[in-house]
This record gives sequence, structure tokens and C-alpha cells, in this order.
Amino acid sequence: MKIALCGLFFILFNLSDNNKKLWYNRIMELNRKRYNDLDTYYKIKYGKKIIKLPLDGGFTCPNRDGTLSSRGCIYCSDAGAGEWTYRSVGDIKEQIAYQKKILAKPGRAEGYIAYFQNFTNTYGDLAKMRHMFYAAIDQPDIVGLSIATRADCLPYEVLNLLEELNENTDLTIELGMQSVNDNTLKFINRGYSHQEFDNGVQKLCSLGIEMIAHIIVGLVGEDIDDYLRDISYINYRGIEGIKIHNLYIENNTYLKSYYEKNNITYDMTKNDYANIVVSMLRHLNPEVIVNRLTGDGLSESIAYPTWSKNKGAVLSTIDKIMKDGNFRQGDLWKEN
Repeated sequence: MKIALCGLFFILFNLSDNNKKLWYNRIMELNRKRYNDLDTYYKIKYGKKIIKLPLDGGFTCPNRDGTLSSRGCIYCSDAGAGEWTYRSVGDIKEQIAYQKKILAKPGRAEGYIAYFQNFTNTYGDLAKMRHMFYAAIDQPDIVGLSIATRADCLPYEVLNLLEELNENTDLTIELGMQSVNDNTLKFINRGYSHQEFDNGVQKLCSLGIEMIAHIIVGLVGEDIDDYLRDISYINYRGIEGIKIHNLYIENNTYLKSYYEKNNITYDMTKNDYANIVVSMLRHLNPEVIVNRLTGDGLSESIAYPTWSKNKGAVLSTIDKIMKDGNFRQGDLWKEN
């Protein structure tokens, strides 16, 4: 059984304190970044390039089907964050084969993570979940499973399935925290409080299941204090991975209508965003794996900001600020 415990991703490997430091130093030695990035972590863990394959299991969401709401979170598109999935090509096996064909590089040693990305992938029929998840991990060269879901969609029977999967593959659960501010959660129509989110996190912690938490930077009414509280929570709960997204506003979303109706101008610049992310990274436990530092929407769907359409430029700006200031992930982190 994998024995990852919340707060110490290194325990995944059952290492001594000294070996944890050696492992972390090895990551930073090989890493050209000034933060603990996912690509380097994967290369050390698996000894080869690892690619996440976005998959669409055909699930829905209680925030869309009328259980909690019918309109979803206000920033969410009709695709439910699944812009890079290809359900039209067929079932999970066929989607995996298709994504491999698109993303693989000839001659390179590769492994793959099956990533159930859009909507809520632990909400619905349990037998369907079991069939799809096992179909995914049974495919050639699949080394792990990543499941995106909501923290309020983890009933007892689903937790049992996740615990079982955790014993059979490298399992990660991705949770859209977005913010710890309850006023923000109400504004975005998230459908639950931060306390309810935390309850879900503790359930997964108790089973030794690794997690990734998503944070959105740029939501109306939030500032650097809110973002640092988000980071403090991740440090406190020992969540193993983080994805930081800049808010981008897509066409045909409630959020775009809200901005237009209230004459709100999106005024966060690329440099503003980069400086906020750098501050977040500096306060983040250096052991946390940084999975993403910018949004990943389809360029043609993004209304604004236009700078978010160029991910490379955003990441380069973050890297430059880190390098110029001689900053590193965790250099302002204080262990509790």
C-alpha cells in the first residue's frame, strides 16, 4: 500500500528525514526552475518523461444538474474545464490512444497519467466510475491516475473505491479549492463553504491519498492577503500539490455577463499576476509540488485578459522575477 500522508509528500517513498533532504536537493539540483516543478518531480520518480492525458468520462456536476444549482460556477465554460479532452473519439481506451498519438514524442521514453479532468469525476454511478478508472490504468504505459472532483462529492462508497485504487496505482485527487474566502466562494457559486471543502480534504488525508488543490488568482474582491491565506491553508493541511490559475474570463460564461453588466474592468496585468504568484511561491512549503502556474484555456474562448493567451510569456515573467530577486519556493515559509 502506498503510504503517502498529508503534509509530507516525501513519506510517499518512506524516506528518513536525511533522505528526504537528499531527495529534495536532487530535485532542485536537476531543476532549472526556482520552484519544485511537476516535470522534474516526475522525471526523478519515474526516470522518464511523464505526460498527463486529459480524459472525459462523461460525468456531470451537482452544481449543474440542479442538485445544488443549474448554472455551475460563474467562471466555468460549457466544457467544464475539459477543453483539451476528446470524448468524441470514443471510450476511455480510445481517448487514451488518441491523446498518446497527439502528445507522444518519437524516440523518447515516456509514461502517462490518466487524467479525468472535466466536471466532477466522483459524482454519479459508482459502477461507471470503477469501470472507467480501471480501464484507464490497465492501458499500456499508464503509471498513475489523476481524478478531478469536488470536495463535497466524496461519499463513503466513493472513498472505498479511491482507497482501493490507491493500492493499485499512483492516485492523485485534484480539488478545486479556488479560495478559502467564504464570501468569494458564494460569489462564484461554488456550492459549498470552505469548511465543507476542508472536510473533504480530511477524508482523503485519513486514507493517505495525495491531493492537488487549485487556486484562482484575480477573483473579484480578493487581494494578496487572500492568496497568502490560500497558501497558508495548503501548508497547514499538507496538501501535496498545487495549481495556481490566473482568472481568465471566457465568452458565454456568467462571469463575463457579470463583468459587462456591472461595468467591471479586468485590470490585473501580466506583471501584477506574476508578482502575486512569486509571493505565493515564496510562502509555499518547498516540498509542495507545483503542478501549474497559469491558466490553460483555449485562446479563442478567452475574452480577457489577452495576456493570458500566451502561457509561455506568463511563465517566463515569473521565472525572471524569481531569478532577478534570487527568490526560491519556500524562502519565506515558516514551519508551524
